[in-house]
Amino acid sequence: MNKFLSGRLQMFIVVISSLFVMMLFTACQGLAIPGTNSTNGTNGGFIITGQVQSVNASAHSATLSVNGQQVTVNGLTDQQVSSLQSQLNKTFSIHVTQAGTNTYTISANTNPQENNNATPGVTSNTPTNTNNGVNEPGTIDFMGTVQSVSNGSITVGMPDGQGLPMNIVNGQTDLGDLNGALPSVGQSVKVTATANPTDGSFTASKLDVAKPDQTQDQNTVKYQGVTTSGVGTDNKLNFKVGNKSFSYPIGTGAELKDFNFNAQSISSGFTVKAKVVFNGTTGTAVSVDNANS
Repeated sequence: MNKFLSGRLQMFIVVISSLFVMMLFTACQGLAIPGTNSTNGTNGGFIITGQVQSVNASAHSATLSVNGQQVTVNGLTDQQVSSLQSQLNKTFSIHVTQAGTNTYTISANTNPQENNNATPGVTSNTPTNTNNGVNEPGTIDFMGTVQSVSNGSITVGMPDGQGLPMNIVNGQTDLGDLNGALPSVGQSVKVTATANPTDGSFTASKLDVAKPDQTQDQNTVKYQGVTTSGVGTDNKLNFKVGNKSFSYPIGTGAELKDFNFNAQSISSGFTVKAKVVFNGTTGTAVSVDNANS
């Protein structure tokens, strides 16, 4: 009996020890990343949401508190550093790629977005349906701030914080509202971007000066694209414009009259017009129409 109890005790000690080692190993892996099997960020980038704790101007970095862990974001511009220095203890969402354990680099052509109502965490920034290799016709209409501009191209920040690069082409880009001149960096503009069928890139079809009475549109994007899957029980609208894929939940009470107010009747390969309203970096489809009606 003593030998039996001694054996059971030894087995119990081995199990407890194994569990402790597993917990220790997990803790050493850094912040858990949903949707990936490693910390290499191979699924195309992430969105970090957390409270700004400190900003290191010389290192061009900021430290965020994310679910009790300290996360460092590098690669900030001087303007972004200056902006975040006055926003300590506020919650921001930042598009990033992973550089190491709890260390990230801000994605190119994106800006930190204040998002105080968001839940802290790290989420995958890879669209659910990428439909790689297929460029779909369509347009994107939105209002944003010019991030960079040259004679042949422009990048304008969208409401979700990501920049949309576009070509500027003589005879195709309407600059009438700007008297034929290019907008400057930091200027607020209204954009109509048209997908190019050959390579899926975008051309700025129209650039207008953003008017003061249009501020209600600064968090709204209007898309015309092609659905990459039918709307399922998750109530998400998955579609593609050019070479870019998008996925947004359809909001409660969304306008769906072209689909008999039944989101599940939206099938794959359907050309739709979707109006998406953003709260911080989170977008919700508030209307979906049949683009061919």
